Amino acid sequence: QLIPNLAKLVPNLRRTIMLPGCGHWTQQERPREVNAAMLEFLKSL
Repeated sequence: QLIPNLAKLVPNLRRTIMLPGCGHWTQQERPREVNAAMLEFLKSL
């Protein structure tokens, strides 16, 4: 419910990434995907 409206709530939101089956410890559970997303974001700055 929150994700579709996230852009309205977070100024300058660039994108959202969904990792199905992942819990609240995203960086520990799916480090490759998180690192790839962070590197992509940092390169865009």
